[in-house]
Amino acid sequence: MKLVSVETPEKSVCKMTFSATAEELETASNAVYERTRASYTIKGFAKGEADRAQIEADRGEHTFWYDAINDLMDRDVPALYDAAMQEHGFHAVDEPSYDLVSVKKDEGFVATATTALQPELKLAQTTGFQSECVTPAVTDKEIDAMLERRRAAAAELVPHKGPAVKGNIVHIDYEGLLDGKAFAGGTAQNQTLQLGSGRMIPGFEDGILGHKGGEEFEINVTFPAHYHAKDLAGKPVVFKIKLLDVCVRQLPALNSDFAKKIGKVDTMEAFREQVRKQLYDGKHASALNRAKDQILTQLAAAAEGELPSVLVESTYQHEMENIQQQLQMQRMSLDRYLSQIHQTRETFTANVHAAAEKNTRARMALLQVAQNENLVPTDEEINKNLQERADRTKKTLEEVKAGMNIPMIQRNEAIRRAADWVIEHSTIEEKDA
Repeated sequence: MKLVSVETPEKSVCKMTFSATAEELETASNAVYERTRASYTIKGFAKGEADRAQIEADRGEHTFWYDAINDLMDRDVPALYDAAMQEHGFHAVDEPSYDLVSVKKDEGFVATATTALQPELKLAQTTGFQSECVTPAVTDKEIDAMLERRRAAAAELVPHKGPAVKGNIVHIDYEGLLDGKAFAGGTAQNQTLQLGSGRMIPGFEDGILGHKGGEEFEINVTFPAHYHAKDLAGKPVVFKIKLLDVCVRQLPALNSDFAKKIGKVDTMEAFREQVRKQLYDGKHASALNRAKDQILTQLAAAAEGELPSVLVESTYQHEMENIQQQLQMQRMSLDRYLSQIHQTRETFTANVHAAAEKNTRARMALLQVAQNENLVPTDEEINKNLQERADRTKKTLEEVKAGMNIPMIQRNEAIRRAADWVIEHSTIEEKDA
């Protein structure tokens, strides 16, 4: 492969174009074929017996191209890219994004790498910012709620001789049968289940209600039509249940014994004070972080200059991915979340994009501060930290470094140090609400 051109389509953005000849693509494609041929099953041939021409006739002539392109890019581009960056004196602040421009059997392929470069910002101010750290008061209601959570966590399961009702904790063995035969994933022993939790498929928990510990019985239920296991979706099944026991959660009394056991103090008054301080410390930490963020926001506002659009876009995409992951963990769609906060998708994404622009400007300003104030970690410091990690994991330094992006680690540490420096040279006024 070779480097074709280096361009700056906009300020603080570098675009490199690379190309590979038809011969290079063919050689790499043949290497991919040799490496993967055993995995192909082609009609009329035993698995792994079809040759390259037969596989391409069945799957298309491009079958091995894209793995071949990746192999060539991984092998040749890093060295070409690094040499070009050094030759032009460019300083990347993000990983390059790659795009395949064209690929033809008789011409080879062309690809580009687009990289955000460090912008030159005019820093009107880097010290002397001011913000307030306002810590809200802790209410008795909040203390009561925390004590109830501690109480619930300390609850003990006590056997119950009566019939099971919602809220009870039961331990069960069960076996699911579809058309009289056990199905995968339908059998378990000594499973703990809180009745009414909705953890099991509809009808399962209701079928246990009214039964006593030691009973064995059957439950007839139907899997939801959209159940993830397609072979069970919408199917009626029978669960054989052995109800091992029925338990109730017995909450401890809020007295001195509880204070001694959970809070390690002698009285409930002392325990309440302990909880009050814990809640206050948490609120203060959050308020202090907000005050620090305000200082960094002021730094961003004082940093004038054009940011590389690809870096802002990369930050925006990362923020959106984080939001989507958080919503998935809560089993909530973005549309449902937007309906709850009464925002349109357009307004929401515009706000996220504005935040990405502000965060990017702050990070680039901090990187510039780090360079101006000699806060960028040296190679020796980075190696020392990585050597400590290597020692902990019983690996060599080279093994640890092989799986890491050293320039990114260096940038992130420089930005962290600069943030501490700016905050130390600013004023945070602490107040209680």
